Amino acid sequence: MTVWALCSCSPKVTMNIIHKQKPLEYVEDVVVLKEKEPLPDNAEWMGDIEVKGKANYNRMAEITRFRAWEQGANYVRVKNFGSDGVRSDIHFMASDIYSASTTIIDQNSVKVIDRNGNAIGTYNTVTGTQNLAEKPVAPLDKLGVNGFRVYAGYGRRLNKVAPDLTIYEREHVKRLKNGEVLGLEYIRYFDRHKGTGLGFKYHLMHGSSADAATIIYDNGTTVDGVLNESVNISFFGPVYSGRAVSRNGKHLFVDNVGVGLIMYNDRATFNNETVTIMGHNIGTTLDLNYSYFIKDNFSLGADVSFTSGIIRRVTAKSGYNSATYDLDESQFEGLVHLGICAQLIYTF
Repeated sequence: MTVWALCSCSPKVTMNIIHKQKPLEYVEDVVVLKEKEPLPDNAEWMGDIEVKGKANYNRMAEITRFRAWEQGANYVRVKNFGSDGVRSDIHFMASDIYSASTTIIDQNSVKVIDRNGNAIGTYNTVTGTQNLAEKPVAPLDKLGVNGFRVYAGYGRRLNKVAPDLTIYEREHVKRLKNGEVLGLEYIRYFDRHKGTGLGFKYHLMHGSSADAATIIYDNGTTVDGVLNESVNISFFGPVYSGRAVSRNGKHLFVDNVGVGLIMYNDRATFNNETVTIMGHNIGTTLDLNYSYFIKDNFSLGADVSFTSGIIRRVTAKSGYNSATYDLDESQFEGLVHLGICAQLIYTF
């Protein structure tokens, strides 16, 4: 069978495998030989692997070794390496893979152990050659345990508009339901292999509107003017995060969920009079995001966030005067909103 594995911006791997068997316990047990290096007498050809892309010899040997291990081979012999003949920075490596009895390997080779007791290759006692091909690194191993994320985009509140408003008030409120979303987040991951961690998130949605309005005061006085209003909904609190990386280490997927403090600030100015209404409560947040690594530590992508909360008590301030009110259930201020953003993640 022929297997194709194509990864964007990564070396392309083509495999022609005639049969597959159970992999060895460790990738380090797969021996990588250069051209003309001897194979065990009972070595059986299993197929060939070709790697092409922007990578040096060691990187391509690392990829070939890992793919050979997946197929159950325990020997790789490189038969060709060089430029693809079109671009000097694009290289091509062709290798045959074999299965052989480990007893012969034990007779002719010994494992090379690092100072931590880990097997990092083999030394052939007959040919005097060393095979120190690097152990393939799992995608999560390449990430740091710290993740810092910034994002910005569009947000929309999902709460219904109160039915008892006039048509002009309803249009004004509808415009306030749309706005900008900004956010910052820091996550400390417990174990990069499992990809889970805890951190903190700050999230802000800002909406504003300016409309001609007429205010009728309690004494019957009518005043015309412009009503400028801006609404800020902010969330701050701890989040639990999980992340996963694609097999080629280029694509990062993260989901976060958190419970924290959600705050509401509505500032309205009519002519020279300003009234600010504030409130806070416990809120929740949920993020699902994807990003692509543009550099080793930086990934760029998109985020969808869902933030929710309800304000049951508000404080109104006008000049030096302030008062606190408990709202009726029909007057509760819903803060549920959806954000669609671009994001940049830095891992270290």
